[in-house]
Amino acid sequence: MDTSFRPSGNPFRLMPPSADTDIPAETDTSTDESISPSQAVGRAAGMLHPETGRLPNGDRAALRRIDPDTPVTPTLWKVLFDLEQDESRGMSQTKWEQRWATLLMGMAHCAGLHDYDVPLGQALAEAGWAETRFVRLMEADDETLPVLLRRMAQYLASKQQPANWDDVRRLLFYPSGDTAEDIRLQIARPYYRTLHAKDDD
Repeated sequence: MDTSFRPSGNPFRLMPPSADTDIPAETDTSTDESISPSQAVGRAAGMLHPETGRLPNGDRAALRRIDPDTPVTPTLWKVLFDLEQDESRGMSQTKWEQRWATLLMGMAHCAGLHDYDVPLGQALAEAGWAETRFVRLMEADDETLPVLLRRMAQYLASKQQPANWDDVRRLLFYPSGDTAEDIRLQIARPYYRTLHAKDDD
């Protein structure tokens, strides 16, 4: 087994945990009244839910078709304004929009499957995502990550596998540096822990 990234509740929960000491501190310039990016993931999941969400089927389909390099679609702006995520925080406006476009594209494929209580790594292992694919995802750069995330989202949707899409957000919005490495390790730990548990069964 390739160990390149081997680390030394409620189903479909849409509200973020009240506290998570395993997540690095994020720079957030939002005010107390605004929605944080983490909270926005849960709200987006609620909007996208195929049974209870208020986003029409056509808008969900538009998000699934989104090209992250040119995310010019009325649906993207509609969702970002509703989520109060239309203004960039800590990066260029173009990068902010492209990364939200990629995230919402993946969430639209997995509509109804967001759950803060199921770490992304655990979800991928439970769904049978191959280790070679997992390592490629963890090593992806800005150019290849959106392509791999589309494939990942389509795979999770085919397996009807819930996952914490806030982990995907952090993966997208912290592509390099020490924080990015911490995030990847936090995704990798539950992946390998779940694989190990499967091997022991």
